[in-house]
Amino acid sequence: MSTVTVAKKDFKAARRSKLLWAAAVVLGLIAAFVGYVSGGAPGADAEQVQRLFRVLTMILGVLLPIVALVASYLAIAGEREGGGIKFLLSLPNTRRGVFVGKLLSRNGIVAGGVAFMYVAAISVALTRHGAFPAAVIFGTLLVTLVYGSVFVSVAMAMSSAVASRSRAIAGAFGTYFALVILYLVPGVSVAAIARWVHTTLLGADANPDLYNAVQYTSPYLGYQKAVNLVLPAELRQIVFYSSLPDEISYGSAKANTALPFYLQDEFSVVVLAFWLVVPLLIGYWLFERADLE
Repeated sequence: MSTVTVAKKDFKAARRSKLLWAAAVVLGLIAAFVGYVSGGAPGADAEQVQRLFRVLTMILGVLLPIVALVASYLAIAGEREGGGIKFLLSLPNTRRGVFVGKLLSRNGIVAGGVAFMYVAAISVALTRHGAFPAAVIFGTLLVTLVYGSVFVSVAMAMSSAVASRSRAIAGAFGTYFALVILYLVPGVSVAAIARWVHTTLLGADANPDLYNAVQYTSPYLGYQKAVNLVLPAELRQIVFYSSLPDEISYGSAKANTALPFYLQDEFSVVVLAFWLVVPLLIGYWLFERADLE
């Protein structure tokens, strides 16, 4: 059994999950609803469609990690608890083959859900507005697929670190809270925590750039900033307001370049690459050394 065979077998098993099908349907309905109610009155207008996909990425920024984590958190842990991992490794498979096969399968499932959502959004956009701004649509699709893969990588690492479903579920909830929720609630955000430690515990002067840099370690914010790279300037989201010089307005075309380089939109490539690669390396290392008896 090769890596590809493991991936195909796992994909067929996972796609029978009613929970994943329900998630795909919900995402599709959300995309269709957003496409229908956003963008103003019907009519050919590429800018309206661009705004639609900007809103879509904001929704996906919050919901896609849930889908990716649910699709992947039991990839290894579920096999270990159920004993299936022994069967997989009793065949002519290596641990690397099983790990990579599972990774390919779970990425395929998440990518399929994203594609389904985009098809729904594109269908409504074409029907209602008759416009197809390909650069924005395919650009946001590519960034979104990378973002989904990031959380698949995180979930695979977490699944490799535990041997039971209960721990995997707890890890999935904890991961979502630590990497997404903490960046949505201003009062308890990572930036607020970093500021309190820096100014209250250490007694240092406030440094917004430092707090924003700490916050920029989140793949959620990395995704928001990466989306800016494929949007027109007028639709880009300013994330780090506190680091902008006073003379630069929020809507200025210079807003991004006025930030320190490590807070600019382009640095999101580094952030997403880190979360895409490092968890996979850790997960594979843990799986290779795990006692599966």
